[in-house]
Amino acid sequence: GLWRGWDADALLFDQSGGRFHDPEKMHLLDHKGEFFSVRGPLNVARSPQDTPVLVLSGLSEADLDIAARIADVILLDDGPVEGATGRYDDIRRRVAACGRDPDAVKVLTNVAPTADSKPAAVAERLEEEFRAKSCDGFNILMPAQLSALDDFVDLVLPELRQRGLFRENYRGTTLRSHLGLAGGGDR
Repeated sequence: GLWRGWDADALLFDQSGGRFHDPEKMHLLDHKGEFFSVRGPLNVARSPQDTPVLVLSGLSEADLDIAARIADVILLDDGPVEGATGRYDDIRRRVAACGRDPDAVKVLTNVAPTADSKPAAVAERLEEEFRAKSCDGFNILMPAQLSALDDFVDLVLPELRQRGLFRENYRGTTLRSHLGLAGGGDR
């Protein structure tokens, strides 16, 4: 509620007219809970991203239902493509059961680059996962050896580009828009 305390055009910064904001576009939260109370709104302008991107990972079976209700992005550990497609379909079913559009949640697979991987083999595996609809994309984990990240960028990404699987341009300016999620100033 605090993130939406101001409408996107509520802050006027009109020095000559002496108006900081339009009071009709300010919303009080007035939360009173067991552990804290807050009137709101935040004392900062609304983010161009609207609300932060909520990413959940390391999920148990019970956590998947929570993620389906509230997450923007769900990170899954890498695994066999056969099982990954079933996991992806299950998450999309759970999201729909919560009354949300399944496309409102992005499912990304964690990928850990290693220095000893063959670039073409890594690109082949990522392409297979993506084309099998086992995820919406990949989250590249920071490897223990920075050289593995350099190898991934220098050797695997060109392979993915050749296969048409690496996006070169982004439409918006926020993480939310880069992920194709609703909300944000550049919808």
